[in-house]
Amino acid sequence: MIPLSWLVLVLATVAAANLALIYLLFTVDHPGGDLSGFLPIMAIGTLPFLVPAGLFAWVIAMARASAEGSQVPRQVLGRVRAISGFGLPFMIVGGLWAGLAAAFLGLEQGSPAGYALMLYQFTFLAAVLADGLTLVVALRTRVAS
Repeated sequence: MIPLSWLVLVLATVAAANLALIYLLFTVDHPGGDLSGFLPIMAIGTLPFLVPAGLFAWVIAMARASAEGSQVPRQVLGRVRAISGFGLPFMIVGGLWAGLAAAFLGLEQGSPAGYALMLYQFTFLAAVLADGLTLVVALRTRVAS
């Protein structure tokens, strides 16, 4: 359970950084562009990845503090279920919306922002799939009483 939480933490952070990079590179590539116009889009796209990543880091730290061998404590399992379950729809909607907004910017093929957008497709999908897998595993895991 904890290794999957680590995977979601890393992939969600990478996806959020990659999304922010798209808009930063677009602003740098177009002189006179204003980054403040993209801040709401970046917030809507990155926060659904960063909030669950931060919460997973908290759960990982709590699980390390209460290490009981190979058993997953009930409290840790419940928190992983809640974070993954509530975070997944927001990741999908916010990440897809911000990614589509970036796609409609009219990025030139071969530009740095275009390459970042191409990479975001994969990091977005990887983060969503990892969070979905974590949710499925957390729901299927039984806690020994």
